[in-house]
Amino acid sequence: MKRLLIILAGLSVGIGLTAGVAMTGTTPQRQAAKAPAKSTITIRHQMKGCHAWSVNGGPYLATQKTTLARGGTITFLDNDIMSHKLVKTGGPAVRYRPGPAMRHMSASVRITFGKVGVYRFTTKPGEDYPGMAMKTIGEDNVLRLTVRVTG
Repeated sequence: MKRLLIILAGLSVGIGLTAGVAMTGTTPQRQAAKAPAKSTITIRHQMKGCHAWSVNGGPYLATQKTTLARGGTITFLDNDIMSHKLVKTGGPAVRYRPGPAMRHMSASVRITFGKVGVYRFTTKPGEDYPGMAMKTIGEDNVLRLTVRVTG
C-alpha cells in the first residue's frame, strides 16, 4: 500500500511539473514579438566605405536585416552626399512611393510590402552632389538589405 501511494504521489508531481512547464511556454511573455508595421532606414555618408544604412536608429552597417508585418511600410531616407536608387534583387513585387530614386539629400522613398516573403534590396549610388565631394577610406560599401515579411 505504501508503494502504491509513493508511485501515485510521484506521478502526481510529474504531471503537475509537466503541466506547469507547458503553461509557462504559452504565456504572452514567451510568445514571439509581433513584427512592426513601420520601419525607417537611413542612408548616410561615412569616411570608411563611403556609405552605410541604419534600421530604426540602430548601428550603421553595409548589410542589414529586418522583419516587418505584411502590409507594412519602410521609409528610406537618403542623408548621404550622393543620390541612391533602391533596387529590389529578390522577393515579391513592391510599391515604391514616389519611385525608387532618391535624387537629392533628404529625399525619401516609402515601400509597401503586400505579401509574406523574403525581399532583398541594394542601392545604385550616384555621384556626389556638387560641392559635397569627400574623400573616403577603402572600397565603397555595397549596401544590402534583407526584409522578412511575416503574416
